[in-house]
Amino acid sequence: MNKILLLLIVVFVAGCKEKFDSPAPKVATGYLVIEGVVDGDGGQTNIRLSRTAGLKDTSKLMEQGAVVLLEDSAGNSYPLYENGIGMYSGNLNLNTSTGYRLKINTQNSETYQSDFVRPRYNPLIDNIQWERDENGVKLFVDTHDDNNNTRYYQWEFKETWEFHSAFSASLKWDPPSGPNGSTLVTVAYRDASDPEISICWQSEASSNILLGSSAKLTQDVIHLPFTEVVTGSQKMSVLYSVLVRQYAWSREGYQFLERMKKNTESVGSVFDAQPSELNGNIHCISNPSLPAIGFFNISRPTEKRIFIKNAELPNWNYNAGCVAVEVVNNPDSIQMNARGTLPMYPTLMTPFGEIAKFKVAAPHCVDCTLTGTNIKPDYWP
Repeated sequence: MNKILLLLIVVFVAGCKEKFDSPAPKVATGYLVIEGVVDGDGGQTNIRLSRTAGLKDTSKLMEQGAVVLLEDSAGNSYPLYENGIGMYSGNLNLNTSTGYRLKINTQNSETYQSDFVRPRYNPLIDNIQWERDENGVKLFVDTHDDNNNTRYYQWEFKETWEFHSAFSASLKWDPPSGPNGSTLVTVAYRDASDPEISICWQSEASSNILLGSSAKLTQDVIHLPFTEVVTGSQKMSVLYSVLVRQYAWSREGYQFLERMKKNTESVGSVFDAQPSELNGNIHCISNPSLPAIGFFNISRPTEKRIFIKNAELPNWNYNAGCVAVEVVNNPDSIQMNARGTLPMYPTLMTPFGEIAKFKVAAPHCVDCTLTGTNIKPDYWP
């Protein structure tokens, strides 16, 4: 009986499916997508231009060769220059009492223009807090506006962490290609000219849209969780840092970001929010029927960074899952037992001071540069 009922449900759900035809005009080149916030206080502004693509197209179509500039209400213009594929940058000092608009001329003769907006005040980030629970470490951002004028916020963050290889190495393959090719392979001691492979760093930027609003509160105060690091993660195995960047938005801009968030992060089942039209404040004036995806905002970002040491996290229990194997130092043993590995250190020496046996392990367990960089960030303690 249960099987019959399940079959009927499946048939019913399948029969409810209808083909969805978007009412938006179909454009061969895709819609223009405008991302970024203008920093009007002299910091670097980065505006990224790209094109929408089909659902099956995983590549990002960056918009190159565009002319991008800001115009003020008096007719003055401030150009942004292409700084990488699809990225347009510049350093702007803008008058907070003047309105500005973004203007874009693309290579295919499309002209886009935003509404006029004024630079928005953005309060400082008060604090980045963290707390430990049974699942890991939760991080929170705190901010407030004494004048109760900001109300609408967006955050981005970038995590950076130091990690160490599971095993240190005093040996290397000679030749460097190791035992995967030539049979004339042995080990040699690493020297000072060899790159550091035991201490590395890795970074990861936030990808979801992180929003918070105090519009329904009497005071413009925010305390918001923004990410969590699970217990045992490599991120906090040595030293972890997070840099949080905050932007202030208008109510209309915030609502645009909310729709964007729902469309990109909460669509997948019948219980999720359904896709909605993304009407921003940027328009195609050369073809008014052509949509543009983006919202022009001027807000000087404020930033705050914190560090968390592994010593502050008892029983973190990070485990790389690495195993060491002992190998006899002769060509046959190396070819048979050390393929696809890296050497680490001697375990037995001959009476003549030569290496008789040594330990090997999987490359990622010995060489941290396979998953990170050995270049220390300039802000690292």
